Amino acid sequence: MSEFDFVVKREGAVASIDLNRPQEGNTLTRAMMTRLAQLLGQLGADPTVNVVVIESRGELFCGGRDGKGESRAGMTAYEIRVKMMGAVLDVYKAIAQVPVPVIAMVQGDAVGFGAALAVACDVTLSSSKARFSFPEIEHNIPPTMAMCAALGKIPSKALSFLIYSAESVGSAEAIQLGLASKIIDEKNFHTDAHAFAKTMSERPRLVLETIKLYQEKATHLTPDMASEYAGTLLALVRS
Repeated sequence: MSEFDFVVKREGAVASIDLNRPQEGNTLTRAMMTRLAQLLGQLGADPTVNVVVIESRGELFCGGRDGKGESRAGMTAYEIRVKMMGAVLDVYKAIAQVPVPVIAMVQGDAVGFGAALAVACDVTLSSSKARFSFPEIEHNIPPTMAMCAALGKIPSKALSFLIYSAESVGSAEAIQLGLASKIIDEKNFHTDAHAFAKTMSERPRLVLETIKLYQEKATHLTPDMASEYAGTLLALVRS
């Protein structure tokens, strides 16, 4: 199996990407991150796809980054930023640029990059047994890239606590802190999570696109401009 062997499936208007590394805790190499960003772009550009799912199998949703064999020897700061940090940031960017909702189905623990990946998605469905953590500070790493994925999705005070404490939080606390959208009992997680995705995918793509576009753009507008933008988008959709 090559490191690029994500499992991509289609069920109606739902496209699913399975990280497909359960034996490695679904950790991702930087090359795999680059491939994931490419896949997200391709699926988002398909007019027959209304929902994109990121999921995995095994005990962990994603255990973070697989850095085995990596070396920065001889690289300039610019090369490190582009070749190493860029792969991570491109995943977050790709999720944001998918025109339709991206759902993270977090069946197990989400750690470091895995937690950021889950939070970066538009909807994060958490198994009742899943836990979320950002342990980078324990390795003397400031997790600015993980924080980048969480900005605007997790309240500032909650994000500060999670980053500085490196504490692992369960699904109930993840909901309270803004890490997850909904808890689903672990016994029914796969069935109920995919039922949710199927229901969402049955909405018109234009409606789904408009909701995501508005939520992304309106947060940067003043209240009066957000109101004007809301009316303008709705008028365009309904015309």
